[in-house]
Amino acid sequence: MKRITFILPFICLLSVTLHAQWDYRAYTDGHVDIGPRLEEGQLKGFWKNDGATIDGQISAPDFPAHGVRALAIFDENTPPLNRPAGSQWDFLGVAPGEPIYILPSSGTPNTVPYLGFSTEDPSLGSYDEVHVTLQSMTGPDGGVFSLYVFSISTGTSNVYMNTSENDYPAGTLELDVGDHEHYNWAFSKLGTYDLTFLFEILKNGEIIHAGTDTFRVQVTEGGGYTDYEQWRITHFRPEEIPDDAIAGPEADPHNLGIRNEQVYAFGFDPSIELLQLSHEGESVPGIRFHQRTGSEDLNISVQTATDLIEDDWTNAAAVLEEQNRIFHDPGLERRIYRLQTPPAGTTFFRAHAESVTPEN
Repeated sequence: MKRITFILPFICLLSVTLHAQWDYRAYTDGHVDIGPRLEEGQLKGFWKNDGATIDGQISAPDFPAHGVRALAIFDENTPPLNRPAGSQWDFLGVAPGEPIYILPSSGTPNTVPYLGFSTEDPSLGSYDEVHVTLQSMTGPDGGVFSLYVFSISTGTSNVYMNTSENDYPAGTLELDVGDHEHYNWAFSKLGTYDLTFLFEILKNGEIIHAGTDTFRVQVTEGGGYTDYEQWRITHFRPEEIPDDAIAGPEADPHNLGIRNEQVYAFGFDPSIELLQLSHEGESVPGIRFHQRTGSEDLNISVQTATDLIEDDWTNAAAVLEEQNRIFHDPGLERRIYRLQTPPAGTTFFRAHAESVTPEN
């Protein structure tokens, strides 16, 4: 068992900086398009933002490919569809009646990201065409991604990209410069997907510029991360994930004095507050902070001490009074605990996490 001792007030002032420094911020709803743009002669992919909700707030700026991830939460308010019968749906990678997780081309329901492809950036104005090719995908074991449009008139689907055969490249869109197109984005399993697209811009049929970028989509039912490794592959760039000096639990990749394991346990907006609660007609102390839940490798507790020099921290007898889900951070909750036995004299409080080995 590894202890992650962490006094939350120490990092309260860092919360704004934490959000700004990290990649793959959570984009949960609203309209965003993926597309290429030329920057200093290099063709790069980016998220063209049209008022999306990022980290729980409506935002305006565009983001680079690694700036945000599309976080699709299929909870009780947005349940997944079930795959219909018929062999024409086999490309989705699930059996008839099984759930399929779709970001719809219609933008309805509006509780998940509304994704499109855009070739409207002004830097492309002197060219004719843009080709977008799915070069590779990484995701949950056996996961399938499909990009398609369903035709009501014919009852069939035009499938533009599909990874069910594990054969790459896995499909190409051919768009005119100035296009803005929407498709159904279907994912067969819960998990984190990295989609690497090759962008090519053409003039008179000739490829003038080409570049690749990777875009991330996280599909979840709203619960937490199973363990640190699942959190790790969701918050670091593909090339960083295997590097413990950057993505390992003890690393501090942004030199902010806070380790990855601490962000994992307490979120990107850590806060702690001492409260006075009413219980059975008396005023008793309580504590409120952000806490990761649903992870098999974390134990989080409230602790008290009477002497910081002696380091006499002990687990407090605390009763959970209230819990509220942080929607854009799966598994994170804002919790209020009541201390059953109010301590006498001067007392210090902290939130404390221990990393544990899950039972098999």
